[in-house]
Amino acid sequence: MRIMGFPGLYIQGEGLLDRLGEHISPFGKRPFIISDSRVWDLYGSAVSQTVPSFTYSSFGGEISPEEIERQVEKAHGSSCDMAVGIGGGKVLDTAKAIKLHLNVPVVIVPTIASNDAATSRLIITYTEEGNFLGPLFLSTNPDAVIVDTKVIRQAPLRFLKSGIADALATYYEAEECYKSGAFNFFGGKQTLTAIRLAKLCQETVFATARKALRDIQEGVSSDEVEQLVEAVVLLSGLGFEGCGVAAAHAVSQGFTLLPELRGNLHGEEVAVGLIVQVLLEKRSSHEMDALLNLYKDLGLPISLKDLGLPDPSEEQLRTIARFACRQNSRIYNMSFPITEGEVVQCLKKGILLSNA
Repeated sequence: MRIMGFPGLYIQGEGLLDRLGEHISPFGKRPFIISDSRVWDLYGSAVSQTVPSFTYSSFGGEISPEEIERQVEKAHGSSCDMAVGIGGGKVLDTAKAIKLHLNVPVVIVPTIASNDAATSRLIITYTEEGNFLGPLFLSTNPDAVIVDTKVIRQAPLRFLKSGIADALATYYEAEECYKSGAFNFFGGKQTLTAIRLAKLCQETVFATARKALRDIQEGVSSDEVEQLVEAVVLLSGLGFEGCGVAAAHAVSQGFTLLPELRGNLHGEEVAVGLIVQVLLEKRSSHEMDALLNLYKDLGLPISLKDLGLPDPSEEQLRTIARFACRQNSRIYNMSFPITEGEVVQCLKKGILLSNA
């Protein structure tokens, strides 16, 4: 069986947040809006002017089972008929969790493009201390995704760079999932559409990222910026969910176990995980050089050194590798067997690449 999913509606463009009420009105009349305090300080006034009636809730900082329960109870008490998440990936996933528990439509409004979570039905959960727990799943993708590229451009550039890294991993992992026969996040095989979208995501990032980041730094809106944001939010989201993930994400999840690596963004962790995957695959020097050149031009992290751990101990490396190679890990979506020792060696090789 081949299967993939899509959000019900995807809208991208400049100034959409100023017309948010217009875009969410088809989904309900009593929205429950969740955001973090920093984002709400920036955009709460604009939202209040365009959405006539809503209940607001401040996100607690980590998408843990406890935080999900708190937000669901508050949403239920508000008698909302839709959930709206405005912010980064964890806020958006919390809004999805409200849909999961209350069966109301969910509208996703990313204010940063730091990862590809916006379009997907996945809800990634963590402990209150920030350790990775695992995914929950909606039955369908979000009802709508609204991406205001003016808001994305105004966010710190680090977030978009993180999203670029997450998007870069999409095709490399999709290719391995396809070769190995692994199931995607819908429990089926990859459609031709999903594979092509993953490839288009990679091609778009390589073609636009350098100029798009320069344009953003200069305060310029351009086709390259729009195309890059689409690749990071839409193409990467459809590609990873419709194809699956592999070693890049499996290795990156192991980083959450080390306190020394706390504070890095998901995409930054995936950037290093992708280098490990490419090393595990023994891809050609041409492919590795192209990837490393892009990393260096964009300022993406290459190794643990760049994430804040310049001299990891053997035990720290083993901790990451054990988690990456744990039972049912998505590292086994790779098309060849991988051992903990090989992951450790590739983590070490990555540090050498950082120093080159």
